[in-house]
Amino acid sequence: MKPTQSPVALRGATQFDMTSKISGRTYRIFVFQPPSAAPPSGYPVVVMTDGNMSFPAAATLDGMFALQGGKAALVVGVGYPADDDAFTPFVQRNRDLTPPTPLSGIRPVPGQPPPKLENYGGSQDFRRFLVEELRPAIAEAYSVDPNDQTLYGHSLGGLFVLGVLFDHPGSFRNFVASSPSIWWNKQAVLKTEPAFADKIRAGAATPRVLILVGAEEQRPPPNLPPGMTRPQMKRLLTQARMVDNARELAERLARIKARPGYSVRFHALDDEDHLTVVPTSISRTLAFALRDDPVKKARKR
Repeated sequence: MKPTQSPVALRGATQFDMTSKISGRTYRIFVFQPPSAAPPSGYPVVVMTDGNMSFPAAATLDGMFALQGGKAALVVGVGYPADDDAFTPFVQRNRDLTPPTPLSGIRPVPGQPPPKLENYGGSQDFRRFLVEELRPAIAEAYSVDPNDQTLYGHSLGGLFVLGVLFDHPGSFRNFVASSPSIWWNKQAVLKTEPAFADKIRAGAATPRVLILVGAEEQRPPPNLPPGMTRPQMKRLLTQARMVDNARELAERLARIKARPGYSVRFHALDDEDHLTVVPTSISRTLAFALRDDPVKKARKR
């Protein structure tokens, strides 16, 4: 006989739906408020894209930071209303996390339906939603520090983070790009890297940047997605250059001469692939955002 069951509740977490006037899309917003009192300046804020997936891990780890007496953040996950549907968020994310892209620049995925242009290219509206609509709503409801805000994204989310960093480097204090899809549309995101470097050298912004990637991401995983063959997977990984692209970008960004406060860190995480790296990257994100990082100790490697 089955025991009586009930849904799992995550202590300190709440959710609400919010429709953007900018994009017209409805988002599910997940919020974790740590059990510790907000500091005088307000809680630091960590915004997680792909909130349906990333929020539970981030909230749990953030709660551990608080219980150990450390600095804790208000964690805000941005996802989609999909109570019993794990697939829908992965379709909807494609539009929010990718920049305007011609259909020819959207790589078909073996085993998946052909891409449709309307399902991509909405990153500009999504960034505006995060900064112009969601941020004021969170600030009205919680005591938060407007000067200590972190943006995290994985995969296409990492691509999105890089796009925001390059075009709007003052919009967040910390930027964390986990396994960023730099390969997207023939590395189009890198076109604005020189202009970003000029802004940093001129002192227009001093962001802190963390780029993470699984060290095994250029090797085929043991289990392949449905409909994909091993040669197809090898070809995709060769073209994507996940580890090499991330490392090379971090090295270039770290060489920029900037005002104090600007720092770049890079980690290729041993024994992790594109999926297993996610919880590790979330843990590293919280440590990066919440622990003091004096400029003189900032590692640029």
